[in-house]
Amino acid sequence: MRPQIKEGVISQTADLFYAFRFLKLLTRSWEQMEAFELGLIDKNGKVLKKAKTQEEKSAYTVFHRLVFNVKRLLSKLPFGKTKFASYATALFLIKEHTGLPESKLRSILEEVTGEKIADTHFNENKWFETDTGLNPGTYTLTENAVSPITGEVIALKGTKVNVKEKTMACSIIFGKSIYKVIHEPTQQQIYVSNGDIKR
Repeated sequence: MRPQIKEGVISQTADLFYAFRFLKLLTRSWEQMEAFELGLIDKNGKVLKKAKTQEEKSAYTVFHRLVFNVKRLLSKLPFGKTKFASYATALFLIKEHTGLPESKLRSILEEVTGEKIADTHFNENKWFETDTGLNPGTYTLTENAVSPITGEVIALKGTKVNVKEKTMACSIIFGKSIYKVIHEPTQQQIYVSNGDIKR
């Protein structure tokens, strides 16, 4: 029993260490990152060059890449009570990247915004959406859409997405449906909510 208890304590300590490190990096500005000082990323977090030296590789590890991707997703969220419905997709991607439960994500949002977050902030039905899903048709993006893998913008605001048949939600966050659709110009799959598209 003792070895198991010891392993459990070590695991919890490691989890706390990485959680603290994750949050510490997440709250730093891009200019404060060592990767920025070494010229690996620019002031917006965009990668400028591949890490080659040991110092550069230490400043841009897989862990850093994860944090930077989440940070880019968060940059899509200039928080404000009236705009929450437009952020459902970004919050869904953050949830997918971090594995945070919705309850934890809600408490973080409430801490960051200083507001109580209710599902009614997100629920806004549109005429092209029904209880059975998103209606077929061509839609225009009202926000840039990012890659669910890298967090990079891959579909620009104003470009088209094509929904060939009635599409059911692939997930729900804060009571809002998230759909997987095809971006016409790139033919890539992206995620949207009804706050990201218009007819």
